[in-house]
Amino acid sequence: MKPSKHIAIIGGGIVGITSALEFQRRGNRVTLVDPKQPGRETSYGNTGVLSDGSVVVSNNPGLRKRLPKLIRKKSNALNYDLGFVLKRLPWVTRFLSYCTERHLDHSSQALRALQAHSLRLHLNLIKDAEVENLLRKTGWLKVFRSEATYKAYAMELKVFERTGVGHTIYTAEELKQLEPGLNQIFHCGVLLHNACSVASPAALCDAYLKLFIEAGGKVLLNSARKIQHKENWEVELQTSDPLVADALVIAAGPWSAEVVKNLGYKIPMAWERGYHWHLEPGDGPILKRAVHDVDAGYVMTPQQQGIRVTSGVELADRDAPNDNRQIEKSILSARQAASLGNKVEETPWMGRRPTLVDSLPMIGPAPRHPGLWFNFGHQHNGLSTSAASAEVLADLFEEKTPNINFAPFRPDRFRI
Repeated sequence: MKPSKHIAIIGGGIVGITSALEFQRRGNRVTLVDPKQPGRETSYGNTGVLSDGSVVVSNNPGLRKRLPKLIRKKSNALNYDLGFVLKRLPWVTRFLSYCTERHLDHSSQALRALQAHSLRLHLNLIKDAEVENLLRKTGWLKVFRSEATYKAYAMELKVFERTGVGHTIYTAEELKQLEPGLNQIFHCGVLLHNACSVASPAALCDAYLKLFIEAGGKVLLNSARKIQHKENWEVELQTSDPLVADALVIAAGPWSAEVVKNLGYKIPMAWERGYHWHLEPGDGPILKRAVHDVDAGYVMTPQQQGIRVTSGVELADRDAPNDNRQIEKSILSARQAASLGNKVEETPWMGRRPTLVDSLPMIGPAPRHPGLWFNFGHQHNGLSTSAASAEVLADLFEEKTPNINFAPFRPDRFRI
């Protein structure tokens, strides 16, 4: 067994937290660095779905067919700021270049392995953290308002078959029995029956963090201003002395590219912004599970704060002011689909998802700096892929062969 190392992890989302736990459980001393309470940025606002089947990347062959509709903003699945898109046009063009059958097959196989293994690991972590009360083993339901939309979903169903994602197709009549909380406006549905969800992503992060701290882990609420390597790795912090560590893991989500920029890395990352708003349950039956209304481009899921309605994708500057039009449209559609009451909060939450040009995360050693490790770019799948990403990274750190094929996630797949 190798001697213990001091590992510093920059980024306190679910990817950083699971990485901290994994490295700690292998006998290392670990410090987690984040300017906010861990689990309160991107990892706070997701749907809470632990999916084993979110395997079709955004830049798939079907995206090209939908582009005219998306560009004209005829779909609530996408909102965009034209100035931002023009400024990032090289990235957008490169992103679209991956809309091929070949990349779909490559990426879906890779994501399937990562998610299926991650789900198993999360179920064990949830048991260890004694928060089984957060867990719902009710699947991940996709519903379709029209036959045409369902037919357009055929590509995804073929990918499910090819990658072994367990799913069941439900008719409109069968949906009434499966999900009484839905109004009878849907043509059919597809249930990913092995997927799970949690009633509060933030509470899950807190429970994992409690495990980490109780085992001796340290959390620094501070901003990493600069990283550099001298005899060891040094992290320049905003409000305290530098943090010195044997190795450094970058798990800062949409801020990761900034953190490593001073070392000369040019990460092909952009970000997708997303919103959520909680609504009180209405007078009708309460939803049992997360539901993706494919036609209307939003997800609604029962959470501790109420029914969480999440928006589609917004392409805009990472720190631009909020634009609530998309989430407002999502709420109007959700009210058609289920019995919902008043908004819980006065304003919606907004977060950013880190997206690389091929829609796959970077997991592994930095190409030019020994002791520097990347674990970011998980796009829409941070919660669903985090635990396995952490295990892969720790295996590589220990020079072990991971349980899954990690080649699709290697940082050196790009010239950075």
